[in-house]
Amino acid sequence: MAKSPTLSRVSSRELTALLTALAVLSVSFSVQYLLPLQTLNIVQYLEILSLTAVIVGTGFLGHELAHKFTAEKYGCWAEFKLWTYGALMALLFAFVSGGTFVFAAPGAVYIASRSGYFGEGLDKKTNGIVSLMGPLINVVAALAFLAGYVAAHLANLPIVIGTLNGTFSFFQQGVRLNLWLAAFNMLPIFILDGQKVFAWDKRTWALLSVPLWIAAFTIPTFLT
Repeated sequence: MAKSPTLSRVSSRELTALLTALAVLSVSFSVQYLLPLQTLNIVQYLEILSLTAVIVGTGFLGHELAHKFTAEKYGCWAEFKLWTYGALMALLFAFVSGGTFVFAAPGAVYIASRSGYFGEGLDKKTNGIVSLMGPLINVVAALAFLAGYVAAHLANLPIVIGTLNGTFSFFQQGVRLNLWLAAFNMLPIFILDGQKVFAWDKRTWALLSVPLWIAAFTIPTFLT
């Protein structure tokens, strides 16, 4: 019987990879508030960087850990591994584009069953469920950020940080990032989660994917 997955089962090597990916994506997604350096307010930027790390932590790392822990529940070996080239590309694209485009693929969870990697030895249902959990975590995180946005508005709390390089809205960014991560990963193409969910159950794929894409395009436009 598989042990219940816990954070204590994350190895020091894996923890280093996770924290590195978190740092890379936090910087990448906050670059637009860093450039140009002539207008930089270091204290303000560090505040935005810290809040971005919270968003990335729930969005990207939450997504990857959901895959890991679900796979372990099914008796598989699963570990997050850093993709060094992907991490460097994330930083490169972010700085070159001024933060308008981020190649958010600094690593992934590798899964091994008794007969193969990347879930090859799993049956379609198990593989589909493991793949589905990542986007579902993003949906839950998006709803949590949306609830925070509504609560902050009702309480008249400040939710926007104004900078010379633009405005940063913590809850709005949290909703947007998580919806787009979920929607993108549910595309039914090779390697993405959507391909495995689609192969398992097309109805389940459609019930999640269609509303996700509608939400990703519409909900952020109502958050100001």
